[in-house]
Amino acid sequence: MISSLRRWIDPLAALERRRARALVRFGHEPLVRTLLAQHHPMASADPWLLPMLVLDMETSGLDPAQDRILSMGWIPVVEGTLRLGESCHHYLASAAVSAESSVIHHITPQVLYGGLDERDALSTLLEAMTGRLLVAHGAAIERRFLTALLARHYGIEHELPLPWLDTLALERSLLCNRQEHRVDYRLSEIRKRRGLPPYLAHNALADAVATGELLLVQMKEILAGQPRVLGPLYQRVQAHGMRM
Repeated sequence: MISSLRRWIDPLAALERRRARALVRFGHEPLVRTLLAQHHPMASADPWLLPMLVLDMETSGLDPAQDRILSMGWIPVVEGTLRLGESCHHYLASAAVSAESSVIHHITPQVLYGGLDERDALSTLLEAMTGRLLVAHGAAIERRFLTALLARHYGIEHELPLPWLDTLALERSLLCNRQEHRVDYRLSEIRKRRGLPPYLAHNALADAVATGELLLVQMKEILAGQPRVLGPLYQRVQAHGMRM
């Protein structure tokens, strides 16, 4: 009875049940079917051995209904190592880019003219995500825009039940335990406090690499002297992450 209750309240077990239902509901799209056919990791899985994909999206704003993705970058993490040789960075085609976005994201209109078609970018991203634990800094943004892409191109109006680790939420959980308040949770500021080197900000691939490095540092701190299991990391994200 007790073990059954624990399985029921385990957020990863609940996510796995939702994945199975979503596979039946949204499996008509081949890439989505392939993505959802992969079982999610259990709470007892060793996170150091899990394949991950660290993702960053640079967008023209925060509202997927009216803003758009300018670029996306990602890097796989395998056995605690960032695979730079397997990283990807794509600009998405657009007819225009505002002067403000051009300055902030270092993106010129010429770059976006020759960018990847949005639907092709989505297909490439879904292939890269398949079979991997997803990671982002402030993951609610990537989740919102991914959901908007799926709605626009595949007619899937609901967020897919996928496992995300959020380095912003993990950092918040660590500082909350230390009773620290009014903290700057920008990726660059967190890295600075931890003595990690600066990278070019507002570049999707650079931010993905920076997020991946931060995650490995956080995992070492959180799991120091503890069992190497995914559950505590995921529970921290659920407790301290921003809701969709």
